[in-house]
Amino acid sequence: MKTKTFHFFVVAAALIFGPALSGTPSSDEAIQKTLTDYRERVTRAAEELNRTRARIADEKSPLLEQIRAAEDRTIMAESETKRLDANHEDATEQRRKLLQDLDSIRKTIAYANTLSHDALKAVVDGFAPGEGQFAGAEVQALQKQLEDPTTSPSGNVAMDVADFLLARTEHALGGYRAAGSATLAETNQVLKGTFAFVGPEVYFQPSQGGGAGTVRPRDGAKYPTSYALPMWKMDDSAAFFAGKPGTIIADASGGKALRLKETSGTVWAHVKKGGIVAFAILLVGILSAVMITQKLRDLSRMAVDSPTTVAAFLALVANGSTSEAEKTAQTLRRTTRELFTVGLRNANQSKVILEEQLLAVLLEQRLYYERRLPLLAVIATAAPLMGLLGTVVGMVKTFALITVFGTGNAGKLSTGISEVLVATELGLVVAIPTLVAHGFLAHRIQKNLSLLERYALQFATAVEAAKTGLRAAPTKGSVAA
Repeated sequence: MKTKTFHFFVVAAALIFGPALSGTPSSDEAIQKTLTDYRERVTRAAEELNRTRARIADEKSPLLEQIRAAEDRTIMAESETKRLDANHEDATEQRRKLLQDLDSIRKTIAYANTLSHDALKAVVDGFAPGEGQFAGAEVQALQKQLEDPTTSPSGNVAMDVADFLLARTEHALGGYRAAGSATLAETNQVLKGTFAFVGPEVYFQPSQGGGAGTVRPRDGAKYPTSYALPMWKMDDSAAFFAGKPGTIIADASGGKALRLKETSGTVWAHVKKGGIVAFAILLVGILSAVMITQKLRDLSRMAVDSPTTVAAFLALVANGSTSEAEKTAQTLRRTTRELFTVGLRNANQSKVILEEQLLAVLLEQRLYYERRLPLLAVIATAAPLMGLLGTVVGMVKTFALITVFGTGNAGKLSTGISEVLVATELGLVVAIPTLVAHGFLAHRIQKNLSLLERYALQFATAVEAAKTGLRAAPTKGSVAA
């Protein structure tokens, strides 16, 4: 379309401007010439166009091929990009899962290490007496590996702990022997020998010979203590430690009987736990026992006749039978005889003098038999107070130990607590018998003295009746106790 328009303009220009330019030729010739030129030009343009088209066609084919190849490469690149994106997402997901697995593994290893640490602690706490001498080093090495912060977290240490526990379980199930040292309970000597572990029981046989014994731990001591078993025959124990069939003696109480025996000790050791206050209470108790013994002896000597016997004697006095009354007075008991002997000696005196003489005898006997009774009352009252003093002293010592050692060391606190309890115990032990003895002695002495006062009044009345000529003897009912 553009070519035809161009031809049209060329022809029109040739018709209009051809004559003016040529000057002389005619219009037809100009047009003819222009047409000829135009045809030549058109022909050359057409040839040029064909050549251009051919060249374009020749050049277009490789370009199309390159475009197709580029499009194929683009498609392949897009596919590869999608594949790489998918692989990247898969790798990211796999990395996330691996990190989760790694975190789980670390937690599992940490949990296994914690269980291993607790298991080793339980093993140490459950060591049989003497077992720490040959198993303690291995346990400490494993604990050190578990607690070492420079060691990379892995399950190797936990596996080592598991192997150790398995081996220990196998040993415990079958029983085993091991060399070690123990302290003999009888002599406190540390001797080397052989330990035999059978379930919860542990036995020890000294290397230098001697009877085997059962082993128990001792607080604060490096070596356990071996207690002899006299009932275990030497042949049976030798066969047992030699690995042969034999008989053993087991403690059904699990060692509690031996520990109870150790804690009981002797009376002197028990008193020593109470400290200086306990010794003071003990001295007071000894003084109280001596005075109680003396007062019991005095009470046995304070023999007072019964009212029936005295009534017969008073009847003789009232009837004026002085000689018979004197003979009867010699048959009475000591205290009553002393009273009536003084009364018969002063029977001829006035009533006032007679009563004064009898009263003097009664006062002398009261002073004699009631001596030291107030001191017993004081001891009965003071002994609990001394025990309370020991309690206060022990508590002060206990709080001082708590300040230094804290509340976790029971062995250190037992000293002050023992002093508290022992002092209180001894104070009550002294006070209770003393109080009971004082009440008993005071009651019996007061009863006998009251009976003697009654006899004195009756004797004075009988003497006065004899002087006035009244011969009626007192009835038994009037003098009954």
